[in-house]
Amino acid sequence: MNTNSVRTRFAPSPTGFLHIGGVRTALFCWLFAKNQGGQFLLRIEDTDLERSTKESIDAILQGMSWLGLDHDEEIIYQSKRKDLYHQKTNELIQKGHAYRCYCTQEELNQKRAIQLKEGQNPKYDGTCRDLSQDIKREGDYVVRFKSQETENIVITDQLYGSIEVDCEELDDFIIFRSNSMPTYHLAVVVDDHDSAITHVIRGDDHLKNTVKHIQLFKALDFQLPTFIHLPMILGSDGSRLSKRHGSMNIMEYKDQGFLPDALLNYLVRLGWSHGDEEIFSKGELINKFNIESLNKSSAKFDLQKLKWVNQQHLLTSDNNELAVYLVENCDKQLIDLPTEEVINAFSAAYKSRVENLNELISFFESLYSSEFKINEEAAKKHLKIKISKPLNDLLVIFQDIDWKSEAIHQAIKDVCERNEIGFGKIGQPLRVAITGNTVSPSIDVTATLLDKEIVHSRIKKAIEYIGNN
Repeated sequence: MNTNSVRTRFAPSPTGFLHIGGVRTALFCWLFAKNQGGQFLLRIEDTDLERSTKESIDAILQGMSWLGLDHDEEIIYQSKRKDLYHQKTNELIQKGHAYRCYCTQEELNQKRAIQLKEGQNPKYDGTCRDLSQDIKREGDYVVRFKSQETENIVITDQLYGSIEVDCEELDDFIIFRSNSMPTYHLAVVVDDHDSAITHVIRGDDHLKNTVKHIQLFKALDFQLPTFIHLPMILGSDGSRLSKRHGSMNIMEYKDQGFLPDALLNYLVRLGWSHGDEEIFSKGELINKFNIESLNKSSAKFDLQKLKWVNQQHLLTSDNNELAVYLVENCDKQLIDLPTEEVINAFSAAYKSRVENLNELISFFESLYSSEFKINEEAAKKHLKIKISKPLNDLLVIFQDIDWKSEAIHQAIKDVCERNEIGFGKIGQPLRVAITGNTVSPSIDVTATLLDKEIVHSRIKKAIEYIGNN
């Protein structure tokens, strides 16, 4: 293993879904490793036996796969490394850095209540700290780490600089539970060392944990990694990001029609900048990402901005790829599928009209529906008696023209001149007649996305509608 190369890791706990905050952390770790020609590792921190679930693991892996955040090497599962954690715990005990604590939960609760009553910062009082570790006593126990009592801890962070923590604030924290499982603190330090992680990138809510981890690194004679703590993402109102702000299962964004690269593009700008640039491809992000351009202030999650970024990515999306997506995701029972060439043309014409893939699917299904329907509200507003004759004139002219946008445009223009009306007077009624709605690309281009016979049939039905109403 080349320990000189950059090695980062994303280490989620499988106690829930993969959400916005976790994805941004994973993205920064992934980008930094890729930019530096290093490795990005994925570790599943599943030592919490009661809360860790297979469903959560599957959700995390599914989300990472959809986003294209590929990892190097095999996935590390902490639940399979208990022997190593047990070995390191015994090593700490033997070195005098840790001890078995036999205090019951009831005793700890009583001590905590007294400390709070006396206005003290509640922490373990050291009852078992100086017990001989040569003899194991009866009863359940946990293993606690002996925190510094006389020296302050300094966190050297690449983003925030030096942060000093007073030794008075330190506590003898638990590193091994009574159920023979390690706590997060021990497992993460052992694994970061074992995987030769060079840079630990995570949210600044972990700063208190980092104080504990630095002590463990030193007690185990491990080299410290470089720490980079990221400011939290806030909701649009400035409060902690929650589900009502958009902190939901990342796969729900897929269900809502967002592109994975657009989501990553938006998230990278929540804490990182490259001048005034807003839109990046994944390749551009890899080339331009650097730690020096990270921001210290928290960013606010803005769903409207995400929609705009998604729209920008749709504009540059490959038409062939969009066509494949449309065919794979449309309801084929309700659609008369056009040719591949026409679907590509549809993608090119409509992608500038939508914010997400769901809207693109909706237009696609509506335009090519085997049971074509006109929106009733649009029909009442635009299909009126005064437009009946111009539509009839179009029926006649359309039969004899070459079915190209230029010829269609000229035919509509000729009908407007013959009936002494502006182009706009017939454009919207015609759009409603052949698409069923009021939104589409230019009507001449839209018409070419359908066979001439279909357009002819739909205009006739629109004229019949006018006559009946």
